[in-house]
Amino acid sequence: MSLRHPFPNVYKFFNQFADPNQASPEQSSRSQGLRKSGPRSKTGCITCKQRRVKCDETKPGCIRCQNLGRECGGYNTPAEADSEKNVAPIPIHPRPVSTMQYTPSAAIPGTQEERRYFQRFCDKTAGEIAGEFDPTFWTEKVLQLCHTDAPIRYATIALGALAKSLEVTSFPTRLSLSGFPQIDHHHLDEHHSYALRQYSRAIGALRSVLSDGRRHLRTSLTSCVLFMTFEALQGSYDGSLTHLRGGSRLLADWRTARKRKGQNNRLSQDSLSEIQDGLVDDLGRMFARLDVQGLFIPPPFPMPECDWEDIVMEESFSTVEEAKEAFDFLMQGIAQFYLKSVGHAQQHPDILNSTFWITQHEHYSNQLNIWRAGFQVVYAGEIKNGAVLTDTTNILSIYYNLATVLLASSVQHSEMLYDEFQPLFAEIIQKSHQLISKPDEPTNTARYTVDMGTVLPLAITAIKCRDRRIRRQAIALLWSKARREGLCFDTITVARLCAWLSSIEGEGIQEDSETIPEPARYVVTYLHINSEERWLAVQLTAAVANAEGNLSYRETTFSW
Repeated sequence: MSLRHPFPNVYKFFNQFADPNQASPEQSSRSQGLRKSGPRSKTGCITCKQRRVKCDETKPGCIRCQNLGRECGGYNTPAEADSEKNVAPIPIHPRPVSTMQYTPSAAIPGTQEERRYFQRFCDKTAGEIAGEFDPTFWTEKVLQLCHTDAPIRYATIALGALAKSLEVTSFPTRLSLSGFPQIDHHHLDEHHSYALRQYSRAIGALRSVLSDGRRHLRTSLTSCVLFMTFEALQGSYDGSLTHLRGGSRLLADWRTARKRKGQNNRLSQDSLSEIQDGLVDDLGRMFARLDVQGLFIPPPFPMPECDWEDIVMEESFSTVEEAKEAFDFLMQGIAQFYLKSVGHAQQHPDILNSTFWITQHEHYSNQLNIWRAGFQVVYAGEIKNGAVLTDTTNILSIYYNLATVLLASSVQHSEMLYDEFQPLFAEIIQKSHQLISKPDEPTNTARYTVDMGTVLPLAITAIKCRDRRIRRQAIALLWSKARREGLCFDTITVARLCAWLSSIEGEGIQEDSETIPEPARYVVTYLHINSEERWLAVQLTAAVANAEGNLSYRETTFSW
């Protein structure tokens, strides 16, 4: 089986228009260290053997070539295979230096002040905000683009200045309840004022770049990520969500364009030179993870949907990193499926019992099991070789547990279902604690990362797990350190919400071993956040109706 990424499969898109003899960006990205190369295929198709990739050996044409938009070269006969051994050796030429190797430098166009804030971004900010994303996107690729793309250069300068502002203003008397400085737009410090001016320049520069009518995919998507990061870092929920929507919409247009084979599509043609460095593929994976965050924040995030038929896992992976890339898209599909189920449960509950819905559920369940089996094999191999990254595997374990819980609750169920998953919730707590308590981890010392980390899994654990001990541990981990992840997932605000829910469901219960009855359980049915006025409105609805057939409600507002 093959993995067909929901969007964007940059390799397939590129190969629809590239010359057959041109080097694949997939091969280029692997040569940069994203994946380890395996042994050369001896029985695969001619195309896979030339590209030195694993062939699934499906006949008459392998599925891997089909999914990458390449023409499968077929298979050698035994006589032809023997003749390959007698081919004269090909001289090996020195490998060209990768264009993406970059050493941070302040030698960018601009004033001395701009270079100073840019250097601050290089030295500290880029590494802090990366989270579990590949840090080379921030520490190499973005920085390299700063020398040629004005919108990206101004945005990184703005981020460096904003990070400096938060650093110098973050002392206890000026912190908000969420652990971040209260931003007074009438009395901004010099760093924040400068950051806003550079941010405005970045937006203006991007508009100028796009004025020629082309999409400039690489520049536009990178700018969207930087703009979203800037807005989230200063606590502007609406602004960060706007930029995420813009980037997701552009990727959806690109996905549509790559499906139109043979058509002279301007979006696709404009993007050919940009995707050869693999950057747009990195951005595709990044938006897949960001979109998962968008699905769990108010109001519901109307992101482009991926087709569930397109999410098909490979049965094996070469590295843990490759398994992680595949899981990002699977998690995106499962999260979409879960959020749809929540909407259907409130408006059209019969849909959750339909044959079509059950078929979808089985599809995602099978793909999750296939991924798990493939991951276990490659994980065991890397453990044996001593090459496993503990943080990466911990995050994968946490989100695998989360995906399992979300998938199980995507069909008709009661709130009592979550009691069956207490071991998975307990593991989320254990591995989250390991990640949060690492003092030498740079991203752990940062108060903001653009990637989703432990906040979302801990929040769902604290909301859905009714084991009082596990729930207290989840809330304690949220309280333990004020930080934000992605689209303003604020640990302190989330902890306050979860603590309030826990106190309501625990009314009248004295012992931890006592089960919370279903009539005492509540579901979060409404959230509304106002980032400018700094408040979050929450409504809870009883899981089941009372004896009179009525549902009870609880409401509150958190401010900071």
